[in-house]
Amino acid sequence: MIRGIMNETSPDAVITVDALSARSIKRLGCTVQMTDTGIVPGSGVGNHRAEISRKTLGVPVIAIGVPTVVDAAALVFDITGNENIPQSERERAGKMMVTPREIDVMISRASRLLALAINCALQPGMDVQTLLSLV
Repeated sequence: MIRGIMNETSPDAVITVDALSARSIKRLGCTVQMTDTGIVPGSGVGNHRAEISRKTLGVPVIAIGVPTVVDAAALVFDITGNENIPQSERERAGKMMVTPREIDVMISRASRLLALAINCALQPGMDVQTLLSLV
């Protein structure tokens, strides 16, 4: 899909936004990660997709992500502080992903924040109030 859009529009760069897996519940919904090295969607939850990067698309890629899930092993460690969980249990718990009950609110806030930030960066001639009215 991305290649099809690129063929039609010939962009100078690509901005990707994705949900991320966190290693701590403290990061859920309150961290934004940004990189210019691209992203491999789904890699944090073991659902690897095709890499999206300058190497694969031929243009600079800015990848932005917000942690929205944590694996159960990280959750147990955050709550108990116990690092001595048996490896077999860690592996089993690491296959289960957990998301906060208020995920819909979290996604709504993150999407508005990212939309405003991206628009501020790409539309420097527009004031914040005007941009806020668009998102």
